[in-house]
Amino acid sequence: MVCLIDLLASADELRYTPCPEPLFVQCSFEWVESGMKKKLFYGWWIVMATNIICMFGYGTWLYSFGVFFKPMTAEFGWTRAMTSGVYAMRTVEGGIASPLVGWAVDKYGVRILIIIGAVVAGAAFMLMATVQSLIGFYLIYGVMLSVGMSAMLYLPAWTLIAKWFQRRLSFALAILSVGAGLGGLICAPLAAVLVNHFGWRSAFVFMGALIWVVVIPLTFVIREKPADMGLLPDGDIPIPPVQTSAAGTHCAFDSVIGSTTDYSLKEALHSSTFWFLALAFFFQGMAHSTVTVHTIPALTDVGIPVETAAFSIGLLTLVSIIGRLAFGTLGDHVNKRYLFMTAYTLMGSGLLVLMNARTMGMVWVFIFLFGIGFGGNIPLMPAIRAEYFGLKDLGKIQGFMNPVMMIAGACGPIFAGHVFDTTGSYRIAFFVTSMMTFMAAFAIFFARPGRKLAHTA
Repeated sequence: MVCLIDLLASADELRYTPCPEPLFVQCSFEWVESGMKKKLFYGWWIVMATNIICMFGYGTWLYSFGVFFKPMTAEFGWTRAMTSGVYAMRTVEGGIASPLVGWAVDKYGVRILIIIGAVVAGAAFMLMATVQSLIGFYLIYGVMLSVGMSAMLYLPAWTLIAKWFQRRLSFALAILSVGAGLGGLICAPLAAVLVNHFGWRSAFVFMGALIWVVVIPLTFVIREKPADMGLLPDGDIPIPPVQTSAAGTHCAFDSVIGSTTDYSLKEALHSSTFWFLALAFFFQGMAHSTVTVHTIPALTDVGIPVETAAFSIGLLTLVSIIGRLAFGTLGDHVNKRYLFMTAYTLMGSGLLVLMNARTMGMVWVFIFLFGIGFGGNIPLMPAIRAEYFGLKDLGKIQGFMNPVMMIAGACGPIFAGHVFDTTGSYRIAFFVTSMMTFMAAFAIFFARPGRKLAHTA
């Protein structure tokens, strides 16, 4: 962590030089190297705080779900499709809540939303210890917990980071997304140990307490935007020369904080770019949700111990960190559409391997291919939306795009569970979802910048 802080603090600084015309948005830039070690840009502290929040949020809520799958189906006698239904409900609820969360982020800010989300999510985890029926499971895990996590995790964090970074946005989002990957590595094996030694009910109580203890204190690090602290995005240093024109006195600093590429929500919804992105994210969401819910049951079905299967999911999220960092870094320099196409191709190839996996050797190949591809996709999603649509209504735009992914997340696990219940195997489900990731690569190719962005670029 110290090395990372030193690396971020020693980055080059960007100074602004006077605009040739005071009313023009396009100012000239010059790179200068700092002659002394500068203070770490506060935006990186926000990245680290939201990173840890996402680590424990996604680790407990998303990546540990498969650990509870078989113990709960065994105790209550539910089918796998019925148990998968709660994952579908949580994703549908997330889709319904996303536009409201996006609106609340833009109106009330990120900090208050994360605090409320953490309180609700922690309480929901603890209430899971009281579940006695499928309806109770659906209401607590599928609705209450999902509401809390929707307010606490990526959508608020993505919007916040997009305000603090511009040139280094993809890299900052890559660092942010590492948290979720580490969460899978830490929380899924931890959940397996807790379930095996204390039972699934006690394990849920522990997770609720963990959310409260970790997340709520971290919210006090959050500041809504750089201007609140007299800063510019990326930690750039302003040199705001005062210029005079017929229109009056004008500061060059003012001209760099606006953007003519910002889309309103209405403009974004009327662009084909929005819907091609949504289609690609839909197909990817089907694959990811299927893997998240059914990989542990699928591996234990072929004789792999549950602890090893849980470790495999943790290892997959660890491998995904490589993809998150590599693709996130490249996203600041390479066309994001081509990076998406590469990531989706890797995911699809990994699913084809999982379809036939009978040994741990094949599982390792699946983990490498799918982990790198899925990890690479994570920081690119919010980065391409910020690049294409700007910051003006970014929270709302992300909130309206997320339901498309949530629908996919709901359909994937139910489809895979139904396939298993009717055929006794996941092979068909894994094959279909692999084809969907290849279709996602095809769809993302057509998600080019809209005319408004292309004109101003």
